[in-house]
Amino acid sequence: MPPTPPELVLVVPVYNEEDAIVEVLEEWRSELLRTVGDGRFSILVVDDGSTDGTPKRLAALDWPELRVHRHTNRGHGQSCLVGYIEAHRMGATYTFQIDSDGQCDPVGFASVWSLRDKAAAVYGRRTSRDDGFARRVISSILRLSLKITRRTRLNDTNVPFRLYRAPLAAAAATRIPADFNLANIAMALLMEPEGFLEVPIHFRDRIGGEPAVRLWGFVPKALRLHRDLFRLGH
Repeated sequence: MPPTPPELVLVVPVYNEEDAIVEVLEEWRSELLRTVGDGRFSILVVDDGSTDGTPKRLAALDWPELRVHRHTNRGHGQSCLVGYIEAHRMGATYTFQIDSDGQCDPVGFASVWSLRDKAAAVYGRRTSRDDGFARRVISSILRLSLKITRRTRLNDTNVPFRLYRAPLAAAAATRIPADFNLANIAMALLMEPEGFLEVPIHFRDRIGGEPAVRLWGFVPKALRLHRDLFRLGH
């Protein structure tokens, strides 16, 4: 008999997070065992061409739920898209995406999971954060610019704490070009017409390492985002 498809696939894009990845996966696995149930979920780690000890750390985890997809470096957003598409191929009903740096607190997952049949997308909304003033400024500017230019009702389009109905997420992911940089923002905007809910969550500081985008590097990324969205036709 073929294996039963998972109800949920946890998508975790990762790049050079050897200090955090095992701890992150362990705490999320424990939460999914408690909330979703044994045998009802898979963990899909999308390794975006890590050059540190991340692949070795992943290989040492002997979990039946764990699957690792590795490709050459494409960036965080494109790795998320790969995860959404692969989750649908695995037969998942739902896809939930987090980041691999320890900022996503599993305490907030149960509230999101309880709303899975209420909307096509359920997002965490970062109402409290430990990751510093600069990151809060970036999120605030991004939220305001997208509300003005794209008329979105979403409050946290780039949050790495999102539950999707897997077939819809995969379909949206295939519409986003391979050179779209902040692809998770495009995902949120493309999924918005399907309906969404937002749940307040706490966002922790990262476990070691450095953030990929700093305050002074945000402006060119924001300009490119709006160009990419125009090209996408959104």
